[in-house]
Amino acid sequence: MQIYGHDTPETITFKNNCIELDTWIHHLEYIEKEITNLINLSKGELINALEHKPVLMKLSIKKEENRINLNGFIKYKDSLPQAAECEDVDCDMFYVTEHERYRKVYMYHLEKYRRVKEEYFNILSK
Repeated sequence: MQIYGHDTPETITFKNNCIELDTWIHHLEYIEKEITNLINLSKGELINALEHKPVLMKLSIKKEENRINLNGFIKYKDSLPQAAECEDVDCDMFYVTEHERYRKVYMYHLEKYRRVKEEYFNILSK
C-alpha cells in the first residue's frame, strides 16, 4: 500500500494501520511455523524427559493461541475496507480504537510466546 503526498491524514493513518496489520499477520504466520519446528526439534531431545513435558505443552498451547489470534487478525483485516468508507468521527474512532486493541493483543501474545520460547531454549542449553 503506497502513501502519496495528496493523501489526507485519515488516509495515511488508515494505510499505516493496514501496513502494520499485514506485518502482524505475517509475524503470527511465522510464529506458527516456528512453534511447529520447535516441537519437531524437541521430539528426540525433550520428549523422553518427563520434567520437560510442561514446556512442550506450553508450546502446544501457544500454537493454538497463535492460530486463534491469527484468525482474529485476518477477520479484522477483512473488515478494514469498511473503515475506508467512514464518513464521521465516530466511525473513524471505532476503527482507531479497534486497531489499538489489536495492537495490545499482538504485543501481549508476543510477550507470552517469547517467555515460553526462552524457557524452551534454556532447557535445551543445559
